Amino acid sequence: MYTMKTTNAKELNEKFKDCPTQITEIEIEGRKSVVISHFTGQKDLDDVVYKNAYKQAMDEVLHA
Repeated sequence: MYTMKTTNAKELNEKFKDCPTQITEIEIEGRKSVVISHFTGQKDLDDVVYKNAYKQAMDEVLHA
C-alpha cells in the first residue's frame, strides 16, 4: 500500500528559506489575505505561463 508523505508549512519554509519570495496582499469577498510565493526553481516558467494564459483565454471564450 502506498502512503503519501505530507509536508507541513514549517518544513516547507525551512526547506526553501534561501529561495526568493514575493509577498502579495489580496482581497477576496472583503477578506484580506497575504500570499507568499516561494520561487524554488522546480517548475518550468514557460510551461506555467503558457498553461495559465491558455486557461484564461478558454475561460473568457467559453464563459463570455
